[in-house]
Amino acid sequence: MKTVFLLLFHLCLPLLAGAGELVIEPAVIAAGEVALIRWSDQGAMAGTVEFNGRVFTLDKTDHGGRALLGTDLDTAPGIYPIRVRLAGSDLLVKGHLRVVLAQRPEERLTLPDAMVSPKDPAILKRIEREQVLLKSIFAQQSAGAVPGSFRLPVSDPIGSLFGMRRILNGQPRSPHAGIDFRSPRGAPVKASAAGVVAYVGDLYYTGLTAVVDHGGGLFTLYCHLGQLDCVAGQVLQPDEILGRVGSTGRSTGAHLHWGVKLRGDRIDPLALAALLNGKKS
Repeated sequence: MKTVFLLLFHLCLPLLAGAGELVIEPAVIAAGEVALIRWSDQGAMAGTVEFNGRVFTLDKTDHGGRALLGTDLDTAPGIYPIRVRLAGSDLLVKGHLRVVLAQRPEERLTLPDAMVSPKDPAILKRIEREQVLLKSIFAQQSAGAVPGSFRLPVSDPIGSLFGMRRILNGQPRSPHAGIDFRSPRGAPVKASAAGVVAYVGDLYYTGLTAVVDHGGGLFTLYCHLGQLDCVAGQVLQPDEILGRVGSTGRSTGAHLHWGVKLRGDRIDPLALAALLNGKKS
């Protein structure tokens, strides 16, 4: 689906003399995937991108600007308009992004009933508090440009893919919102890109968890860790070790769950890595 959608505009405004190009790559994505918006021009150009009821920042580049757009796993299929507004200009550039449904495999897991459907009021209150906390973290939009690359946190085989329809103890549950790696206990876990540690702690479902803020509403999550090697507020560089693989939280064995959030939406980490690293899918 690595199609490129290209619009060429001949601009007559003095501030934007010459030709500008709006590139949407790819032009067709599955729900839970991402697209890069590029405005190519003779000089750096900031602005905003309106998409699916939200406003994203168009970051300056050497020859224009770019923005990262995402769709949640539950986004309905359809054609979504994109509106780009360039700073210092009345120019409005329009495009569109097509979202399709992907066929997701099914995964059946057996866990202790208490882990799948906890009934203890104290645990239920804890889960609610943690959900509110994470929602508030993912609503933040710190400064930061789209990463130039996006690296895997470990090099181990993948066990479960993003979006898999999960059946826990025979009951349908929310689809898998990340990537599970079959990593051995104690293996180092590395930051996918530069960022600031937004949260470290022990959560009911994901155990020892680190959340890294990469700016612009982009976050990565590293879950079920056996050891945390970072602290909240710490600045991380790409490939810097932030923890060790474990089996904390709701887990049946040692592994790493790697997740991505963009403006609160659940994003396929592998799709994001492929897009930012320039790999064809």
